[in-house]
Amino acid sequence: MTRALIIEDEPESVDNLRNLLKLYCPDVEVVATGGSNADLLKIAAEDSNYQFDVAFLDVMLPDGLIFQGLNQLDEISFDIIFVTAFDKYALTAFDFSAIDYVLKPIEPIDLQRAVSRISLSKNGRTTKERLEVLQQNFPNSSANPFEKIGISAVEGIHFVRLSDIVRLEAEDNHTHFFVTSGEKITTAKTIKTYEDVLSKFNFLRVHKKNIINMNYMKKFAKEEGFLELENSERVEVSRRKRPVIMDAMRRMYGDV
Repeated sequence: MTRALIIEDEPESVDNLRNLLKLYCPDVEVVATGGSNADLLKIAAEDSNYQFDVAFLDVMLPDGLIFQGLNQLDEISFDIIFVTAFDKYALTAFDFSAIDYVLKPIEPIDLQRAVSRISLSKNGRTTKERLEVLQQNFPNSSANPFEKIGISAVEGIHFVRLSDIVRLEAEDNHTHFFVTSGEKITTAKTIKTYEDVLSKFNFLRVHKKNIINMNYMKKFAKEEGFLELENSERVEVSRRKRPVIMDAMRRMYGDV
């Protein structure tokens, strides 16, 4: 069984999540509940070994954001799934940090998807890193937003600066990230997922297989249908995307 903690300040929401887990995720057993940061810290203090594998956490609690409690834990040896009603901007922050979430009202299929990704490896360092990226990107954060993205790969989660990503390439239901160091990072997510997340940060879908960071464009051979990047790579551009690229270049650089 996967043991779960729920931190949620609305009792009816706790009951709803407990019932949904019982119905749709029978391998998950709720072993503790609370409604505040203070409850999280109390439960953690009472059980220093954290006898739960995953914590379902509401973000907004009566005594502040859940990060206030999480930041006081010496280590985090459990996985996290946020349960939230936040807007699209905040959800982008979750995507960037590679931390799972389910939206209120909770849909069973979304809950099953998040639960299926629970890692029982107890990699606290990785969880801490993901939380750091989330807090940097979260609305009203004092840090510069969206500097890094978390990429879930087979061998672990990579935290990469947006400015270091040169391009993305689709292969079936996987996506390859190519970064300035020459490293290739592969994730089992579709390129469409990242098109939506990165589109507002000068990343442009130029082909069904390719997304490029416009900051690395060197030459656009419009008639031949390819982009040359600063690393001398050539990326194919679909015919219907050529006017889109021209419009994007005008927005960035003026008349071209």
